[in-house]
Amino acid sequence: MKVFYNLLKSQNLCFKWIIFVFIGLATFSCSSLKNIGIEVAVQPEYPIGEDIQSLALLNRSMTSQFMNLKTDSLEKILINNKMSLDTVLQDSIAADTVIQTAARALYESSRFDVVVPKERNIIRTDIEEIVKPLNVSFINEICKDFNVDGVLVLESFIEQLKTNYSLRTTDGSYNNEFKAATDISYFSEWRLYRPNDLKPVIRFQIGDSIFWNVVDYSLEDVYKQMPRTKEALIGGGIAAGLKMSGYISPRWTNQTRYYYLTGKNEIDAAVPFIKNNKWEEAAAIWEKHASNSSKKIRSKVEYNLALASEMNGDLDLAIEWGLKSFKSKYSKAIEVYLKTLDNKRIAQLKENKKRY
Repeated sequence: MKVFYNLLKSQNLCFKWIIFVFIGLATFSCSSLKNIGIEVAVQPEYPIGEDIQSLALLNRSMTSQFMNLKTDSLEKILINNKMSLDTVLQDSIAADTVIQTAARALYESSRFDVVVPKERNIIRTDIEEIVKPLNVSFINEICKDFNVDGVLVLESFIEQLKTNYSLRTTDGSYNNEFKAATDISYFSEWRLYRPNDLKPVIRFQIGDSIFWNVVDYSLEDVYKQMPRTKEALIGGGIAAGLKMSGYISPRWTNQTRYYYLTGKNEIDAAVPFIKNNKWEEAAAIWEKHASNSSKKIRSKVEYNLALASEMNGDLDLAIEWGLKSFKSKYSKAIEVYLKTLDNKRIAQLKENKKRY
């Protein structure tokens, strides 16, 4: 009898757990809280003040020593030096690539409007490593002519090329491996000018390197896989432009946010808009129902309005709606979201203090 009782007790406990798990899964699958992927801006190392919304980019890096080095000529130099080089090269196309790449990256960050003038090169006659800042009257003229808030100037650009081709024997003396390496070290100096000397000129010094490495069983195959010297120089220009843009413009990262479905067609009509990134249109629908008599529905609508406000760039309003949702009806979702918004606001305040 005792054994039979324990068996019944065990079966009853198991049945209760099955029911509990089933209800939990059903509740989760029918949850009104849905997720949506968004892109969030991560502020750069050197955030620029809001007074600069548009930039003109100029190239002051080229002296008379810069020239459009021909691809074939560069390869002849490489071959004549037995595929081994360690030299500074001043290529005008690579220098212009720095400007073009930086301009595109700055514009695509959505932080700046960018103008690259047709006459963008300021040819230098000196050979000084550090040039004097441009005259304020010249900067004022550029800002006026191109209707921009500031001028970003590439003041100098240097590339050092190192190449090495080597042979090594493996597995006795039957198999040979050829190894090739190309390294481009670049250094660029920039200045950011404001009209009328409203703030001190900001100076950026950027240096780094990129490299290519290939191993194969014939010198011909190795050479075919390596970039031509001209391509490597242009690659250094691309890297330098991207790095400059990354210093002052935000990068975008994917994050997840959540919104509520209310079960009311007239309220949930906002959802198609947010899936098409039309947050203002969605907010207009939700605002009509922000005074719903049901605390549960009102809290969800207020939560959604907090999200819409964040997406529309108004963090203070997002927190305001979040607090209203919290007061209307507590949920773990709004508690977590309010912490996210608060952390974002703290980060913004820190960023604003260090704007240049």
